Amino acid sequence: MPDAQPPSRDFIQRCADRLASQGYASVVTPALAPAEQRPFLLAGFDTHERLHLLAHDLLELPPYRRGATRRARRSDKRAVLAVDEAAFSSFWRLDRAGLQEALEAVPLTRLRVTTAGRGAVVGYAIAGTAARQGYLQRLAVSPEQQHGGRGQALVADALRWMRRRGAARAVVNTQLGNEAALSLYTRAGFRIQPAGLAVLRRELD
Repeated sequence: MPDAQPPSRDFIQRCADRLASQGYASVVTPALAPAEQRPFLLAGFDTHERLHLLAHDLLELPPYRRGATRRARRSDKRAVLAVDEAAFSSFWRLDRAGLQEALEAVPLTRLRVTTAGRGAVVGYAIAGTAARQGYLQRLAVSPEQQHGGRGQALVADALRWMRRRGAARAVVNTQLGNEAALSLYTRAGFRIQPAGLAVLRRELD
C-alpha cells in the first residue's frame, strides 16, 4: 500500500505457501520501488522485468485539443479490452477483472477513450489520484492507430484532470525496452526518475 511499510518476509512466505496449496505455479508482484523489493527478494523472488519510473510536476502541461477524447461508456469496456490485447504482450494484458482492479486501485479514477472511423474505440487511458499524487495507470492505443497523436491526447487529458483534482505530481511507468511509450511520456513533460521499478516473480514448486 502507498506510504505503508512493505510486508515482512514471513508474511510474504505465508502468502506464497497459501498460493502453492491452491495449485498456483508462480506468483508475480506489482511494480515495486527498490525499498519495497527487499522482503520479496529475501522470500525467494527474482527480478522478472525492470521498469522506468517517470514523474511530471503538472506545472507545464502539453496542449490538448477539445474533443480528442471522450468519457468511456459501460458499453466501451469490451472494445477497451480489445485495444489492450492488441497493444500489449500477453504478460501485460488486462482481462475484465484486471481492468476493474485498475479502475478501483485509487480513490478517484477516470477512464477516457479516443475513437476513429465510425466511433470505434482505438485507444484508452486510466488516470487516478490519491491525496495529491496522480497516476497514469494505463494507456494503450491500437497498433494501427499509433503515431497519430492519439496517445498524446490521452496523456494531455489525463494530466489536466489530475491537476484539476488537486494532484501536485503525476507518475507513470513503462518497460525499459518500450521506446515508443518512453518517447511519448518524455515529450509530454515526464522525467525519468533515478530509481526505477521492478516486477518480481517466484516459482511455487
